[in-house]
Amino acid sequence: MNLELLFVSEELTGNKTLGDIARIHADTTMKNHIREDGSTWHVVEYTTTTGNVVGKYTAQGYSDDSTWARGQAWGIYGFANMYNRTKNPDYLETARRLASYFLNNLPKDGIVPWDFKAPLNDPKNFGVRPADSSAATVAATGLLLLADTETDRSAAESWIAGAVKLLDNISKLAWKPSWESLLSNGTVNWPAGNYLTGIVYGDFYYIKAGNDLIKLGLAEC
Repeated sequence: MNLELLFVSEELTGNKTLGDIARIHADTTMKNHIREDGSTWHVVEYTTTTGNVVGKYTAQGYSDDSTWARGQAWGIYGFANMYNRTKNPDYLETARRLASYFLNNLPKDGIVPWDFKAPLNDPKNFGVRPADSSAATVAATGLLLLADTETDRSAAESWIAGAVKLLDNISKLAWKPSWESLLSNGTVNWPAGNYLTGIVYGDFYYIKAGNDLIKLGLAEC
């Protein structure tokens, strides 16, 4: 997500090294953070001397072999944006894989859980699996960006349908006019006990997704 800053800085300064840094970072993330099934690790630890991988973890998720939903959503948006910036087909394919995993692992009610592999009833989680409205809005925005840059028209339509479904479902759950935030049911960090709250970036991407739908001619203001 933050690599956009490097590309804009490259444009403003003419320093191409900044764009190279962004591409190298994305390539390293693509190599080490993504599992064969298209799910992701949240954190990869490297040695400071050789750059070799020490370990792979899911710091804000359920366990090191689970998939933290907002991290997966960041990945969809980030790699779709990298493809939009560079037209490197590897980034497009990576965004597709992450998007497919996200949509294919939603529960029956369509509400994005905090972690896709966190059990519904587990003493570790006090018997609950909270939603994360911010993961839904980030993923929806990423899916719309992916659709806008997609080379396969049929695939683009499926990404749009997925985004609309995410927004519709999370709006029904988390849109509460009485809250100070636009959406409730955000999970900042479940292991730290920070959940069922408004999240400013969740609201940001909620608004952005709506604006993107308008730009695509799929909604009216």
